[in-house]
Amino acid sequence: MNKEDKLKSFYYNNLSKNVCEKHGEIIIFKNSVVDIHKSAKINLNGNFYLNSNVFKGSKAECYLKLQENATLNVNGRFKLFYGATIQLFKNASLTLGSGYINSNSVIACCNKIVIGDGAAIARNVYIYDGDHHSIVDDEGNILNKSKSINIGNHVWIGVGAIILKGVNIGDGSIIGAGAVVNKDIPAKCIAVGNPAKVVKENIRWK
Repeated sequence: MNKEDKLKSFYYNNLSKNVCEKHGEIIIFKNSVVDIHKSAKINLNGNFYLNSNVFKGSKAECYLKLQENATLNVNGRFKLFYGATIQLFKNASLTLGSGYINSNSVIACCNKIVIGDGAAIARNVYIYDGDHHSIVDDEGNILNKSKSINIGNHVWIGVGAIILKGVNIGDGSIIGAGAVVNKDIPAKCIAVGNPAKVVKENIRWK
């Protein structure tokens, strides 16, 4: 961590009004891009690492953006790896337990996303609780409103998986590489495919 990174970390941990609960620290590594609206809030109940595990000499960036009145809750030791993005839109709420999100993965939160403890989120994963563009009928009714996502404890999400709005994933489940999850997945299951379907039950992973 260089001098600039230490200064950024010091600012958010000691001076920023965005950080409300301080039972942890934000640790900012080189090339972290942080854009937080003055009305957004971060509640720390664990350490939050930005641009973690970057290779020596790399210029890879990670991105954290919180728009108006967005709330980020960090309830455990959570790492945002290099190249990954977390974006909270206006009035959105994201809760993270312990775990990590790997390189080039994206969490885009329009409404509410909760991720439990022990999350293992692989590379190129997309977690979206909204479509980011409205589809309306002739009467102006929105047909594709955002819906919250709830990912349980100790969930492993494989490379290139997509988690869509309104989905609940139970504790201890595994989402296979490239799966598209558009319906609930029970606890302790392996789900694969597009759309994702349960192929094995009563599993455990380490």
